[in-house]
Amino acid sequence: MNNYPLVWIIIGVSGSGKTSVGRLLAQQLECDFLEGDRRHSPSSIIKMSSQQPLEEEDRFPWLVEIEDDIRRAIARNRETVMTCSALKASYRKQLSSIGRVQLVWVNVSESLLEQRLAERPKHYMKSEMLLSQIVAFESISPEENVITINGNLSLDAVITELMIAVIRQFPSMDKPWWKRYTE
Repeated sequence: MNNYPLVWIIIGVSGSGKTSVGRLLAQQLECDFLEGDRRHSPSSIIKMSSQQPLEEEDRFPWLVEIEDDIRRAIARNRETVMTCSALKASYRKQLSSIGRVQLVWVNVSESLLEQRLAERPKHYMKSEMLLSQIVAFESISPEENVITINGNLSLDAVITELMIAVIRQFPSMDKPWWKRYTE
């Protein structure tokens, strides 16, 4: 494996814990963290707040913004963790095709997703929108380069499981990205 910094994209439906997992992974890897939801346009946030699912034309500029973030991280040789629901296989392929990208799917049961969304009253994504995301989520195929993590575990257990999988796949990941890159 080369030691170049990677861009980690934490994927899953709303409420799966992408942000929490992403922030802790970035902390573990001593790298940057970017919240993909902040790339949604104001009109898309208004749409989701009013419980209307996004259409392809709503998602396209959002994915382009995330692609730009990936390219900037790669150009700067900065290990980065990002979040993005990446509900469709075509989105995952689009984001992965840039190179040096590793997807991590936080797989969570529907009942726990419902519970988590109910506990986030100030977030624009309400529990009423969960079904549309579950329906839109296309199963991960064996051909996709995705590390799957059990998001039903405690956050600490999720991070422990994730780091074990990461180091198994990338043995040099036991060191911070900036040490791997300079060796």
